[in-house]
Amino acid sequence: MKWLGEEDKPEGWILSRRGCTHGRIAFDEEGRTMPSDEQVREAWQAAMPVRLPGMLLSEVEAHADDIRDALSIMQRVRGGESCAGILLKEPYISRLKPDFDVLASKHSEREARDIEKVSFDVVKSGELFAENLWMKVSCISSLDMDDSLRFSFGTGAPKNQKNATLREELAAELATRIFPECRMLSAHRELCGLLAGMLGFSPMFVQRRIYANSPGGGRHMQDHVEAGHFGIVFAQLFGHTAWLALPRSILLDEIATFLTATDAPEFADLKSMSQKAISDMLASDHQCTLKTLLNDTPTFTRQLINKGHGMILAPGDILLLPQQSSEHCCWSSVFCLDDEPGHSLSFSITRPA
Repeated sequence: MKWLGEEDKPEGWILSRRGCTHGRIAFDEEGRTMPSDEQVREAWQAAMPVRLPGMLLSEVEAHADDIRDALSIMQRVRGGESCAGILLKEPYISRLKPDFDVLASKHSEREARDIEKVSFDVVKSGELFAENLWMKVSCISSLDMDDSLRFSFGTGAPKNQKNATLREELAAELATRIFPECRMLSAHRELCGLLAGMLGFSPMFVQRRIYANSPGGGRHMQDHVEAGHFGIVFAQLFGHTAWLALPRSILLDEIATFLTATDAPEFADLKSMSQKAISDMLASDHQCTLKTLLNDTPTFTRQLINKGHGMILAPGDILLLPQQSSEHCCWSSVFCLDDEPGHSLSFSITRPA
């Protein structure tokens, strides 16, 4: 990613999210070379992001109809249609039957960002096999100006670990029935072979999320650390996204560098804090001024891009985000770059039971 400046120029993309315009950026073609297996391994071990440009190009073309269906359901949900009602019609009902029964849907009264949660039963040979699987449709942001969506899949509490693994597999299959383009990652031999060689086991993809980032939308800076998970594999299928991604330790160094140089009064409290205190604040749910620095400060965004921590994903690109532990993980944030909503996949990587 190349930084073009904060001026209003005709070239490049505007980097803007939730009302904050950061500047203009452009592709850095020199950074779009496919890394070697050894480079991938070294970056992963260092908690660095790993971009695999164009790895899914042929799969994106082969799944063009599925991607078109996904963009349609996303737009219909934005228009106010019930997701459960959509799934009871073609082409979705034929994809789900006879294994998945669509049950009731409900809307959360506690979480404003949740749009709808649809429940499913799993049926095998006409008998109830599993219950309490779900798909949740949520807004990524609570702001009206950002109508980016997330479709996530999960299960109720399992009785034991063996049962948990089976239910995760069923939730993954449910995601694939509704969004068949999920197979682009789960059945990609080269990707699975690369991960297996690096991790020492064949990966299992769980917590499947389908993202629909909208113009002016995206996700704030965060990690994705979760017990038993090793990282995230992200795939851009439609549209372009800009990413800021870097290891937590380097992010803390960049924050310190920025605070040393800035005279902005809004960051005076952060300047007086120790590195440990800022590290603790980064790990908390109450980031206060630090959240503003990370997500809504164009000069900090420029600093990260100029230090090489920015990248643009195009359709067919894969991004690996290592998440070994809360101290050794890759933090990232996302911006939608296009004038229309995009489509992408995000799967957690775990070890099969």
